[in-house]
Amino acid sequence: MKKLKETKISGISLPSYAFFVAVIIVVTLLGKLPLDMVGLTLLLVTLGHLLYFIGEKLPIMNSYLGGGSVFTLIGATLLSFFHIVPSNVIGAVSNFMGGKFGFLDFYIAALICGSILGMNRNLLVKASKKFIPIALITMVIGFFSVGLVGMLIGNGFADSVMYVSMPMMSGGMGAGITPLSQIYAAGLAHGNQAAIFSQLAPAVTFGNILAIVGALSIAKVFNKSKYNGHGTLVAATKEELAKPKIKLDAQQIGTGMLFAFALLMAGVTS
Repeated sequence: MKKLKETKISGISLPSYAFFVAVIIVVTLLGKLPLDMVGLTLLLVTLGHLLYFIGEKLPIMNSYLGGGSVFTLIGATLLSFFHIVPSNVIGAVSNFMGGKFGFLDFYIAALICGSILGMNRNLLVKASKKFIPIALITMVIGFFSVGLVGMLIGNGFADSVMYVSMPMMSGGMGAGITPLSQIYAAGLAHGNQAAIFSQLAPAVTFGNILAIVGALSIAKVFNKSKYNGHGTLVAATKEELAKPKIKLDAQQIGTGMLFAFALLMAGVTS
């Protein structure tokens, strides 16, 4: 009993978290879940952290199959596939994340802009010199490999590249296959954006899972070799790793958000 009380999910005690989950279950079963920002945020945050927690505790899953990150993807997929979460809630979540509301665009813009601008400049340049060439080489190899395999199995080079290779390299759902499906729909004679999106989504989801599991497996295999950085991607000095002490206020946060959104809009117009 004491161990249960000490257990925390994302810093929240287990009894408190159980209360959040119970509230969501009850209001969903009664059909009273608000399909707005408040209700959907509570649903997504609570279920997301719960699935991640479970994945981190499951044997084998936490060591070899990507842990919480992969289990969150699998768990959410199963909840939708077996209709445990009502279809109207699934539709509302789709609109909230990548549809009319576009919360995922907000999150991605803030994440990427904040990550890049928050890094030490020297460390960023040093990492880019090593990362960009490797990324380009792997994308070229992946592009042609998928196309050739598609030809061998009778799916065709162009179709395999468009619906498997390109979405997997596009960067995910919100900032990846959502605009990519719009581009495809605009370029095709009878293109339907929703139908094309549904064709691209499996490749992205499955590709992300394989990437996580593959990276984890490689890390395990080379755990005791010199090729394993043990979490350190690029050798850096203490000065480069040191985080400057920044006292944030509402004005700075607002300025940062405007800058991130302006960069996103610049990318949309290009």
